[in-house]
Amino acid sequence: MSRIEDKIKEIQDESEATREDPYPEGTVGTHPNLAGSVVQSVRLPAAEFAKIEQIAREAELPVSALIRGWVLNSLAARENATLKDAVNRLISDADELRRFIDRDPAA
Repeated sequence: MSRIEDKIKEIQDESEATREDPYPEGTVGTHPNLAGSVVQSVRLPAAEFAKIEQIAREAELPVSALIRGWVLNSLAARENATLKDAVNRLISDADELRRFIDRDPAA
């Protein structure tokens, strides 16, 4: 695992261990992305959706997060992206290649 993956795992483990604990006093919950979010239904062939589900399982992501990431990455690639955006896409692509190599030792 990379340092980033180790840190993510550490944070996930801490979150799971404390998920039943009460929130600290004064905590205010927010949903910043809900105000501007739009839900869009998309029809896909069952066979293609099964492939997407498999990719999501391998990436340990919800299908919706995987699809959302693909759409947002595609949009960002079409816009005037910054160097930071390009680096983040490169990191994402490298992670995808690493997952591909991990599941196919002949690669």
